[in-house]
Amino acid sequence: MKKQELQQISAYDKKVVHDMFVMTMEWLEKYIETIGCYSDWENRKQIHENNIKRKDIIGNPEKVKSSFSTVLFILETNLQDMPPMFREEIKQEFYKWVSAVGINVDNCRSDELKTVLYQVNEILEGRGEKLRADLVNRKREIEMDSPEYMDRFKNIFASVQDPMRKEKEVEKTWKNKSDKDWEKESKFSVGNAEQGEKNFGEISREVASESNNFYFFPQKDQQLITSAGSTHPDGLWVNFDEIIQDIKTNLQNWRVDEIATEINNYGETKQEILLVNLNARLDEYIEGKLNFNNNPIYLWENFNSQQRFEIKQAKKITGEYLTDEEIRWVVREVKENPRIWKVGKIDGQTYLIHGSAQIKREEIGTLLHNQQKFNEAEWVEINGAFERAIVIDEIKQNAKIERLFVLNRETGEVSENEDWFIHNQLKRDFDKETGYLIYVPNLMIRAKDLTEVEQKELNYNKLENTQQVQSQNRSSSGKGGLGNIIIWGSFTVISLIGLAFTKNTKK
Repeated sequence: MKKQELQQISAYDKKVVHDMFVMTMEWLEKYIETIGCYSDWENRKQIHENNIKRKDIIGNPEKVKSSFSTVLFILETNLQDMPPMFREEIKQEFYKWVSAVGINVDNCRSDELKTVLYQVNEILEGRGEKLRADLVNRKREIEMDSPEYMDRFKNIFASVQDPMRKEKEVEKTWKNKSDKDWEKESKFSVGNAEQGEKNFGEISREVASESNNFYFFPQKDQQLITSAGSTHPDGLWVNFDEIIQDIKTNLQNWRVDEIATEINNYGETKQEILLVNLNARLDEYIEGKLNFNNNPIYLWENFNSQQRFEIKQAKKITGEYLTDEEIRWVVREVKENPRIWKVGKIDGQTYLIHGSAQIKREEIGTLLHNQQKFNEAEWVEINGAFERAIVIDEIKQNAKIERLFVLNRETGEVSENEDWFIHNQLKRDFDKETGYLIYVPNLMIRAKDLTEVEQKELNYNKLENTQQVQSQNRSSSGKGGLGNIIIWGSFTVISLIGLAFTKNTKK
């Protein structure tokens, strides 16, 4: 049965997945090089013709790990449809690599590297839930609706056109051949799979129980602790929920206070509310800005409403608002996730109410907010967020996702090869000159225009949905464009765009 199952793989699918595995190991080696675990890594590593040359990631472990995790996710996606026998083949290659580079429990002193190796093996064994969850909840460096994101996306898309054309020719060569027609010598043949598996087993036993504390990507509920106003490459990610738990356990070690976070040459200061640990260094400034790097101090703004309420409750802090800025933060929270809020009456007055609220006086200022605290524009934004939630419900029930070329005739805006949610009642009309679908308000919404919470609610993720979206066939009278989305093996152009951005761009 396994033999028959393996024969169903085309030579091209086998080649694609194998190449993706080698690329994953290439990024893993670059990551190990960047974090500096081995002084003799140049001699240990197995991929000496490493093509990763981008200057902006060299010496930056967080960026390298993020790029490695992206490539690992694409490998995980491709392995999902592979039969067990082929998965085992790839896993044996991984064990050969472990043996070849000489990593073992005695010389691998980095707990993070041990956990990374453990997680790679989890992916190869078909357990990719952790990686997918971290990807969905990742904190974006550039927001999807920002001009910078679109500029970067356009540049990346343009850069992969030539590789796409070349890969299509490779696909034609191998697509209709069986897996037995494509054989490639092991990239790590100098290693011994049995020894590598033994080394890995000893390493994994040390970190398996703590593996859930590892994150492939920076998460939304974490804060990057950096020197204020800078982008420190060695910034640490801190889980706010763990901090709150520590506050409840060790009340005497924490306080909420107004601290000078900036001091200029004239002695003028910028004061902000901070959560401060007993061991914080409050006199350490870098170029006039309070140093947050490896310093247990946290901006009050970076906690959400529920977290601020828990901290105030634990510390028995009275009073409604600690700063005038908190109402603005609440508006931002509602826009990001309106479903955890509602509007209701309390003692005859209109309030914005958090879903966890018990309607107690001490919740005012965190979980309860009187409408009178908001100005007219802010209340309009809040109502708009609730109305948008209704639209999302409509999309859930009556829309499907497609990758389309769209023209907005009113604004002249053009959307090329992007994901759109299309209402089932849409009567499609195409522009005769371009062949693009004409935009119709209320029946179409572009995926990138949704907030991250809305995308998660709709189970949408650009990388995950590339296999599921449908591509629009533009009319033959249209000019230009890419037509149907091109699929390379089991992953699509969008996946490879991500790779082009992280690997092929040289600066």
